[in-house]
Amino acid sequence: MRVRYLRLYYAPMQSSTSSRILFIVYEYPPSAGGGGQRITKFTRYLTAAGWSLHVLTAELVPGRPTDNSLLAEVAGVPVTKLPARHVAAAIARMLKPLRFARPMVAGTVAAGASAGSGVSGGQRPLSSRISRWLAVPDDALFWSKRVPAVAKRLHAEHGFSAILASGPPYSTLVAAVRAGRELGLPVVVDMRDPWVGNLHAKWPTAWHQRRFAELEREVMTAAAGVTAVSDVIAEECIEMGASGAIVIPNGFDPTDMPRWAPVEDAPLKLAFLGQFSPRLSDPSDIFVALARAREIEPRLQHATIDVLGAESPWAIEAAEQAGVADAVTFHGFKPYAEALAAVSSADAGLLILPDGPGSAGVYSGKLFDYLGMGIPVLLYGPAKGAAGKLVAGANAGLVVPFGDVDAMVRTLCELAVAKAEHRAVTAPDADVLAPFDRTKQVATLSAEIERVVRGADAR
Repeated sequence: MRVRYLRLYYAPMQSSTSSRILFIVYEYPPSAGGGGQRITKFTRYLTAAGWSLHVLTAELVPGRPTDNSLLAEVAGVPVTKLPARHVAAAIARMLKPLRFARPMVAGTVAAGASAGSGVSGGQRPLSSRISRWLAVPDDALFWSKRVPAVAKRLHAEHGFSAILASGPPYSTLVAAVRAGRELGLPVVVDMRDPWVGNLHAKWPTAWHQRRFAELEREVMTAAAGVTAVSDVIAEECIEMGASGAIVIPNGFDPTDMPRWAPVEDAPLKLAFLGQFSPRLSDPSDIFVALARAREIEPRLQHATIDVLGAESPWAIEAAEQAGVADAVTFHGFKPYAEALAAVSSADAGLLILPDGPGSAGVYSGKLFDYLGMGIPVLLYGPAKGAAGKLVAGANAGLVVPFGDVDAMVRTLCELAVAKAEHRAVTAPDADVLAPFDRTKQVATLSAEIERVVRGADAR
């Protein structure tokens, strides 16, 4: 396998090549949708490294959360926006008068799907199920059709040296390599999730599945450079035709991180950053475990779970069925800094990752927020997955195997006792966590862009 791993100080931040880059993404600040922090930090620190970026993106997708505080980090970067033309959202608007469609819920996006293809109440909205028949690879398909022509116009005006694109939506990456082919520009693609290996990419027919895979192969064989958030995704990229791949995981920006400061002499408090999803982060087992642990450990009688994300009716029902509805509070979507501040006062950051095909390479962005502020991570997920290995290897938290409710009961009791005794449950290894500093990661990305630009110039 031709997988290269990010190493600390892989390259200097400052580019030695003065170049203009076209950065193609579907969601961009103030959108707080999929990959928002990664895209924001790429923009901020590539600009600091000397690259001149022009962003080509979509207008805000209806129903997606926004965070205006992100705009300050990308101030001064020129942006061209095209109508989002989100397929599932358009179908939902057409179905709404008929009262057949479930409303799209902001934030319920499958890890490898495009925005709006998420689930609500345990079932995909009708609009998303219909769009699966119409839009391959994802709901950004019709937006992406306009990207090559607009990229051509922008290139004539600005003279780009390369194209950088991040996905999903995978349509973004397809559009980028097609634009690059037409303009004779090298393309670096950033893979935030698996493509054909995505656990949640389910298609109605074999033709849809084949087409989905064909598009990934088109992207990987055309890309001059590939980055991926995990080794599993990087290996998939190479299997699908990439000449190599660099692993640049998600991370944290130390300048964003509040200091972890749990409230002493208070009941145990867990915090969950984001929105629960029945397929991606089902808290039902956690609620059952808390109910059982309350019967064993008196210090858990007033334990709480703060959810820094939108309400999920099905999750509220799960808490009620478990008998812990009094312990769970949904605070709604909060701007990034405000959400981090709220999490920093908890005793542990909760992370839920299902164990199944495609889950081995999943980290979840919230993991790095927890690591960045130093709060102990309580991971309910695969111990041998990427997230489990990182948490254990960095001594940054506790890992409970997904499905082992008994182990979660014991762990909750242990956390309550440790808090009462003012005893630390973790001692994070700074050396293990150092490569997840966003500035170091973008230095690696900058070096890769410079490599492909120099390669193109040599030809």
